[in-house]
Amino acid sequence: MTKNKTSDQQEEIDVFRLLNKISKSTGKIFKNSLDLVVEIFSKWKILLAISVIAYILGVVYENKNQYQPEKEGSILVGLNHGSSIYFYNSIDLLQQKILSGDISFFREKLQFDGDEILLDISASPIISSQGFFELFEDHNQMKVLINNTQDLDETIKYDIKQHKISFLLSSGSSNATVDKIMRYLSSNPIYESISSTYVQGTLNKIEQSNKTITQINKLIEKYSAQNPEKGRSSQVYFDGQNENVSDILNIKSRLIDNIAEAKMDLIVETSSIFRFDEEAALISKNKIFGKKTVLFPAIAIFSFIILFLLRKALLNYRKIV
Repeated sequence: MTKNKTSDQQEEIDVFRLLNKISKSTGKIFKNSLDLVVEIFSKWKILLAISVIAYILGVVYENKNQYQPEKEGSILVGLNHGSSIYFYNSIDLLQQKILSGDISFFREKLQFDGDEILLDISASPIISSQGFFELFEDHNQMKVLINNTQDLDETIKYDIKQHKISFLLSSGSSNATVDKIMRYLSSNPIYESISSTYVQGTLNKIEQSNKTITQINKLIEKYSAQNPEKGRSSQVYFDGQNENVSDILNIKSRLIDNIAEAKMDLIVETSSIFRFDEEAALISKNKIFGKKTVLFPAIAIFSFIILFLLRKALLNYRKIV
């Protein structure tokens, strides 16, 4: 029993000694670190001189290279007539040309000037709840797609109409550069073909609906005139069968609505790529170390501190040896 008690006391003493040593070591490290920081900042005159010289070098570098921050922006577009797949192929091609550094491609195809550079471009679908639900006939189809798809945006992007184009441009670029990019994206010959096909098909539907409405009007007028009593009673005979006038008028009403909708589509969807934003809001992309007047002094001070620490360590090593 006495042995166990003595052992416990000894363990408590050992723990206390360990904590005391840790406390002293921590205090010593903190004191040495603080002394080192004070010693470094005691050289403030040297640090100030280095910073001023580095700042001047940064100003000279920026003026010589006409440094300006890059510009980023985005544009909202509408993709009609199933043109999404060709649009994304064009975006991918531009991205490949950026990665390969093919400057001649942008000068020849996009008519870029010397200061205009496309640094990055991407596109993504704008998926609204209404647009998403319109893709499916029922909820079961939607559940199957969601449960079996890892990247939903990538899967349905070709079926969505609204898309966002994001890009990063050089400092010498402007909205004129954005216009050149959009002209290139809209210049795919396939777009003209599918647009003209869509417009012609819509015009044919409108013409056919108008002909049907005209026939309905003539039939109703003819049989109403021949049978005034039956015309007033909302019953008309067609091909020997009794038809309800209200049903015929409902068909006529639906055709009129279809014509109005088709005419609206011709206004909104005549082109395969429709641009919602007349101008892109270009924002300067400032980075904390983008300006050389910040980067050069930071590098100079950091280098001085590293050299100071190395010199200090070398002197301490010589004292020990």
